[in-house]
Amino acid sequence: MCRTVCIYLFTFLSISCGGKENKNNTDIKSQQDSSLQVSNSTTKDMEITERGLVKQVEDSGYPFATITIEFPERKFTEYFIINMEEVENASLSVINTYIGKYVKFNYTSEISFALLDVFQNSKSIFGAELAPEGEGIKAIEGVLYGAEQVTSGDIPSEVSIIADDGENLYFEYFITPELVSVNEKRITGFYNERTKNTIKSIELIKD
Repeated sequence: MCRTVCIYLFTFLSISCGGKENKNNTDIKSQQDSSLQVSNSTTKDMEITERGLVKQVEDSGYPFATITIEFPERKFTEYFIINMEEVENASLSVINTYIGKYVKFNYTSEISFALLDVFQNSKSIFGAELAPEGEGIKAIEGVLYGAEQVTSGDIPSEVSIIADDGENLYFEYFITPELVSVNEKRITGFYNERTKNTIKSIELIKD
């Protein structure tokens, strides 16, 4: 799920720009690399209210789930993250009962960074032979901070890369021993930007 304007126009453009059009009435879902991990950068405090048809619910590892919501009138589908510990009356079993039904929900939208790989001395610390390539992939060279220890539990840690020009990017990441080994050292981080839509409340629209 990675861009926003104001009130209704804000809502319409925010979802339209981030959504995936439906073709032949089939939902098209982008494939995500299992190593791709997301960070939050610029948070939008304003909650957006929408109504849509729940098409799919996926367990993303407790307490998170990904909900696919279709907007039939506008002919597109969008993906939303929900933290079930933070949303009232939200559990995987309850949300699954919403599939095929319309819901009303509030969400926030924020620009996020997905950290794809980390290189040191022109080599991937994770063993990849080549650096990530493709449209939208960027690189930042600087010093890595925040990777003092391996992440424990289901919630990602936060690391940052500070460049010589003062640019500072933050990433939520499940820290591995490889990342700990280059903490406070000079590295190159490869990443891309996306929009992260986070549901803050959700309820079934009763007939």
